[in-house]
Parts: sequence; C-alpha cells; structure tokens
Amino acid sequence: MESPAGAGLTSVMFSSPWSWFELEQGSIRFDYLDWVAESACSNTGLKVAFLLDMVRAPAWVFKQWPDARAADSHGRKYELLSWFHADARKAALQVVSEVTKHLMDTHRDCVVAVQPVFNNEYEARYTQEHDCYQDYSAPAMTAFRTWLRSRRPRIEDMNARWGSAFGSWEELTPPVLEAGSFTGVDMSPRYWDFLHWREAAGAEVFNGACAAVQAAGALCFHHVPESFTVLDAVYGTSMIKHIAASPHTDFLIVGSGLRTPYGTVLNPTKLRMFVGAVASYGKPVHFEAAIRQDGGSSMAAYELLGSAARNALLAGARGLGVTGWLGRLKPDAQLAAALQPPPLECRGAGRGGELVGVFIHIDSCMAWHGLQWHSARKDPLHDFVQDLADTLSARCDTDVVVHVELERFAADLLGSSTGGGAGSSSSSRSGGRRFDRVIFVEPLVLTAKELDTYALVKAAVASLPPSRAAVMRLPANNTAGVLLQVHEEL
Repeated sequence: MESPAGAGLTSVMFSSPWSWFELEQGSIRFDYLDWVAESACSNTGLKVAFLLDMVRAPAWVFKQWPDARAADSHGRKYELLSWFHADARKAALQVVSEVTKHLMDTHRDCVVAVQPVFNNEYEARYTQEHDCYQDYSAPAMTAFRTWLRSRRPRIEDMNARWGSAFGSWEELTPPVLEAGSFTGVDMSPRYWDFLHWREAAGAEVFNGACAAVQAAGALCFHHVPESFTVLDAVYGTSMIKHIAASPHTDFLIVGSGLRTPYGTVLNPTKLRMFVGAVASYGKPVHFEAAIRQDGGSSMAAYELLGSAARNALLAGARGLGVTGWLGRLKPDAQLAAALQPPPLECRGAGRGGELVGVFIHIDSCMAWHGLQWHSARKDPLHDFVQDLADTLSARCDTDVVVHVELERFAADLLGSSTGGGAGSSSSSRSGGRRFDRVIFVEPLVLTAKELDTYALVKAAVASLPPSRAAVMRLPANNTAGVLLQVHEEL
C-alpha cells in the first residue's frame, strides 16, 4: 500500500475481530486499533473503513454467558456469538459504540465508516463443514417461540397452521435447515414462518448496530451477498429489504467471488441483476470482487475483474474494490485499469437506449434450502437468472432496473406508466423514466397483504403490448412450475 494512487485506490478496509481487541473485559486495545488506522492514515492518504467482527467474541464472553454460543441444527456449539443472547448482544453493541467513538474522535479526518459484523455477510454459515446455516441455540429457540406466541397465543392454532402436533410451546421446534437435505422448493408455512422470523430478527440486529455506529459519528455500511441463487436462504438474503431501506444504513457493498455454484467462472453479466437489485433502493452501492487463489493466470484475473467492474458500473455501482488481493494482485496501474474500464462505445446510446424494468421476487428466491445435489441442475435459480442477464446484456444500449419487492416495483411501473416524475418513483435507477420494456417473473409465494399490489401489477403488465412485456416463471420442482401460494400473515 505504499503507492495506492498508482492503482487509483481511495480507501482501504480493515477487519478487526472482537476477540483481538478486547481480550479482557473492559480493556479495549485502542492502541492496536490506532496502530492499524495510522498505518493507512499517516502513510497513504487513504480513507479508512473498519469492519468490527463481533461474531468472533472473546473467551470472557462465553465464560460469563456460556449459553451465548451459537449452535447448529445438530446441537454442535461454536465459539461464535449468538445474536439472540440479549446480554451478550448488548455488550457487543456497547463495544461497537465505544470503538467507533474512539476511532472518530482520534482519526476523524481519515476513518469514515464502520461495519458491525455479526456473521459472514448477513446470516449464519456457521460451519462450511456441516452446512448448517442457522442458529439453533437455546436463546434463539426461545426468541422464535416468543415471536410466534405473540402472534398466535394458542399452540393449537400453530399446529393447525403447520399441520403439526406439538403438545406445548416448549416442544415446538422450527424445521431443520441443512443444505442439501431438501430437494426443490419448500412451500410449507412452518418453513416460511421460520424464514420471516430470521429475516425480521436479523435485520433488527443489523439496523440496531448501525444506529449505534451513526450515533458515534461514523457512516455505517453492510456487505451484501450475491443473490438469485438457491443459496439465498443460506445467507438470509431477503434481509436486504429491511437493511437497504433503513435510515441507519449509509451505503452498501455487494461482494462476489466471481464463481458460480458449480465452481466455474461467473459470467459477469449476472452482476447487472444482483448489483442492480441493491442499487434500486437508492443508497450508494459499491462492488467488491474477491480475488481467488485459483483465479488462473494474472492476465485472466485482470480480464475477469475488468468485465466484472464494467457490469457493476452498468448496474449502478458508484465504486469498485477488491478483497483477498494480498499476494495475488499488485496495487498498480494494471489493477487501476481493470477497476476503471473505459466506457462502452455504443451506437444506440446517443438515442437514450432502452430501459427495462425487471421484477424478481426475493422472498420467492428463498424457497430453496440450498444446492440441489440430487437434481439434474445444482442451482436452477442461478441458471435462470444468468440466462436472463445474458439476454438483457445482448444490446449495449439496454439499461436495467431490478426490483425484488412488489411494492417498489409497482411504484416504478405504475408511476412510469402514468408519466409520473422522479418524485413518484421509488428507484433512483429509473428516475421516473418510463419503462420501454417490462419483465415480470411470477413469484412462488406471497403474503395475503401483497395480493392487492400483485393484482395491480399483473393488470398493468397485461395492458402492455407483447413487445413491451414478458412474463416468466421461476424454475421449480417440475416443468409445469408451481401455483402461486399465498400465506396468511401471522
């Protein structure tokens, strides 16, 4: 990092585990954090962002609260913090607040942002070894039962909803989520109630942590995982709805390893879809490419990075970066060229090109438990969206606005259809401009409160001429697909 200007770099991120900077309770190693910050602030002129990794809690946390360890669906416990343990989570938030305040007081001209991390990306992939991706610790199960009971006080009502036969609330358990254990889409109310609780509880933790960061004077941000894959449920991707829309989130970083679920190199056109989906919330979005050790020749790595950068920028990203680059890529002019691709020469661009509005329901993407090991295609959802991205990228003058929520898509579609201005649109990407084409991917599952909006959108799409509208279906268990399922809200 001695000459970051040569690579066009403007900022750097450091990750600091809680277990590293507070070995003893009440003794935060501010001098360590200062040393890390100063290594960039004094020597490079770069702006600094800190990732405070709170899931990797110090030993004293688990000594004080033995039940604060996260556990998987098979009862295995880990030295990782369960965000459902109220006292441990409160202690973690206090540390986030103190550390952020110190960094801002001491390095205000250099340190600009903090990400409070409670897991990889959003959700629990606690162990790659066992593919158990949800916290089943005692505090988590208590929180789930409390959430259910506040909505359905009688266990008999929950049994009727789920088709179960639990004798008491203490006996009630969520479904066992384990990647590879379920083939196809899961439409059971028990599964969806568990997902909705995970989404609400997780977003509450992240938004609360960002509120603490902002109160201490820093910008707060989150990393967002790749989406539109059968792994969306594994990573809790639907939390993006609450996190991207929260006033406590200042900006977002979309990360990608640029590999498919099949282990092959990703066609970067797919970034138009999942980076675009995050950009539609109107917050500043940056793209971060993870440089892999198996990336092949350095020339191929730079070419892939350059293509990814171009597609991320086309999707609305405002900044670009790399992670995992140490020992693999040099911060030099070649990296700068990859991260700052020249603009496309496009004959149609002078006429304004076409604007395509796309709807892909993020909740419906959560219907898969994980990779489909026993099916002909391991990730049919990825395949579907990649094909769509390739089709939409065929014309260089095509701009795409991707929405993952019905209400937001309806605001853009109905606002543009009636000639509404920018103020009538929920998307900074469309800017109130009328869609030239619409692609509506039918959802698999809705809540009852979404039905009216669904009917409005369907009518609006049906009113468009065939040349301007296409209706598609997500891949499901059979060639005919599945009928739309509507769940009553708890």
